[in-house]
Amino acid sequence: MNPRIEYFSFFKKRWVYHTLFWLIYFTSYCLVIVFGLYQIYDLTFYLQIVFLFPFDIALAYFNMYFLVPRYLSSRKYLLYGFALFLAILATTFLNLSLQQFYVNQGSKIFALQPVFGFAKITGVILERFYFVGLTTAIKLAKDWIQNQRRLKEMEKQYLESELNFLKTQIQPHFFFNTLNNLYSLTLKKSDLAPEVVLKLSELMSYMLYESNAPRVSLNKEITYLQNYLDLEKLRFGQRLTVLFEIEGETTDKTIPPLILILFVENSFKHGVKNIVNDIFIEIGLKIEKDFLHFTVTNPVEGSPNSKENNGIGLKNVRRRLDLLFGNRYQLDLQNKQGKYRVLLKIPV
Repeated sequence: MNPRIEYFSFFKKRWVYHTLFWLIYFTSYCLVIVFGLYQIYDLTFYLQIVFLFPFDIALAYFNMYFLVPRYLSSRKYLLYGFALFLAILATTFLNLSLQQFYVNQGSKIFALQPVFGFAKITGVILERFYFVGLTTAIKLAKDWIQNQRRLKEMEKQYLESELNFLKTQIQPHFFFNTLNNLYSLTLKKSDLAPEVVLKLSELMSYMLYESNAPRVSLNKEITYLQNYLDLEKLRFGQRLTVLFEIEGETTDKTIPPLILILFVENSFKHGVKNIVNDIFIEIGLKIEKDFLHFTVTNPVEGSPNSKENNGIGLKNVRRRLDLLFGNRYQLDLQNKQGKYRVLLKIPV
């Protein structure tokens, strides 16, 4: 294992960073408060106060790992306050008893003030309240950060599961339609059958294997769209004219797989239905800075059925876009003057 990784792993151990915290806290207390504020230079005094610290540590852990989860987290505030006050009184008594022992042993510094006098007792209790407040705040902040991480991880797993579910709904839909295209061509006993099978094989290979990644090369997605369009051209023959224009640099760009095909497929589904004349479909793909602009325009006869244009497929793709991009995408559907137009803008 890498020595640097072992080094950081060591400091991630719970007992290690807890020990470091107490060393830093009590060293700071001695240097800033005792030495800096009270100007005490007696080494024996510092050795003596070391034995006072375990009472504080015990109070901190009793509060953080017993009182907080048992009472504070369950909103039993009165019980928590009462139990904490008793714990502070108990540790205060133990602390002062040890100080009195030092006085009995001849300590002049601890004897400067009556150990069990009102001022001394009040000062020690206030110190315990400050100490408990600090350690509780650290504990609650740590728990909050861990909960946020846990929630984000759960949300990430949920979103991944939902995205996978949406993709499993999309793929059989495409298989069904492409197989229908092949069936239609074989009925005509077309000599182009080998080419159709090859393109269909490439389509299925892409959907089964390459589209399982979170993101795919934009060029691969374009090839997939082109194969689909070639199949449709073979199916409809000279009736169909497709203008597929690509602008901008598509190399090294990636997008979520199967995000564009639904709009292309819908253009055939709604742009061909009830139309006996020639069909003209326009598709535009433009890369501009860090965004992909995708447009599909197809003819529609009369008033399009809202159910058809807002069916499960479109709902799924909207949901995928929401999950993948949040508010960083735009989708506009227009139906004007006998033409249905899709305008999609997504980051790449």
